[in-house]
Amino acid sequence: MMKKSILLIVAFYMPVIGPVYSAAAADGVIELSAFNMTTGYFDTPAELLITDSQGRRTGYSPSAPFNKAEQLNMYREIPGGMYHQDGIGSSSDENPTGVDDSGFSNFRRLRLQGVTQGIYLLQIIGRETGQYGLDGTFEKFDGTLQFLAETPGFIVQGQTTTLSINYDPTPGTPAPVITKTVTFDVLRQDLTVAQQLKQLGDDKFVRSLINSIDLAERLLTVCDKRKHNKDKDCEPAIAVLKLFIKRLEKANQKCDSKKPHACDEDKDWDDFDKEHRKDHDYEDFFRDWDRDDWHKHKKQCKRFITDEALKIIKEDAQWLIKSLGGEIEKDRDDHHGGKEKGR
Repeated sequence: MMKKSILLIVAFYMPVIGPVYSAAAADGVIELSAFNMTTGYFDTPAELLITDSQGRRTGYSPSAPFNKAEQLNMYREIPGGMYHQDGIGSSSDENPTGVDDSGFSNFRRLRLQGVTQGIYLLQIIGRETGQYGLDGTFEKFDGTLQFLAETPGFIVQGQTTTLSINYDPTPGTPAPVITKTVTFDVLRQDLTVAQQLKQLGDDKFVRSLINSIDLAERLLTVCDKRKHNKDKDCEPAIAVLKLFIKRLEKANQKCDSKKPHACDEDKDWDDFDKEHRKDHDYEDFFRDWDRDDWHKHKKQCKRFITDEALKIIKEDAQWLIKSLGGEIEKDRDDHHGGKEKGR
């Protein structure tokens, strides 16, 4: 069975700024923040936990000892490691979350000092279901800084998103390469959270999108059957995922009386049908899709997706396509660092 997870390789171009201050010789500093990105919800839905190459941990875990000062279950096993809540309001017995009366967003800050070369495993843990942002800095031992641009994501309560950070604090070395493990389940969860946050259309539209993901995953069995061939990719699953992205992009366009066909999927479906209907590898897909209730409801259901949700879900789908051997469109540069964040 073909592996269903993907490695999301995020290459950061990070401008050199500094020196700012000197860390220990040959040691660097990693600082990461998780924060809320939705209006009207003030605390971050995501917690952070980092593990070094020796298995030592710093950050939040439900199974960790309770830290009274931070009002969190957390580990502080890595020397020079810190994890705390941050915001305008400081934590206290009366105000344990550190959010002031104005509702200023509270976030989590993770900092490692004395960082040596190696791979650090970062887990983003869903404290609650919502949309989070992740940003941070990577400091070389001479004080120069590289930046992780603000990166949004959806998280489900109890879910863990895992990233691997390959970092070298030696001046002049490349920016960290970060890999993210993504599965078909991640795409389904993205849709669920986006709808809960009112960033995606009605139930019928969401069910149809989830069905597309289910069918793409099922087509992996087609790839397994032809392992003896020279094919290195999974073209049927890739094609369905690319159609899934097109459907999201169509839904992101404004649909009104002046542009009645702006979000019409029919042409995309017709093109897909003409290209693949006679291909035996797609038999399972067309058999199930032809029976789908979507064909009855597509003219009446509410179809839309916000720019924020499109960015998150499209990127996850693109990297899943890449893991299956397909090419992805690089139509923007989402991860280039720029100005220092004032967090």
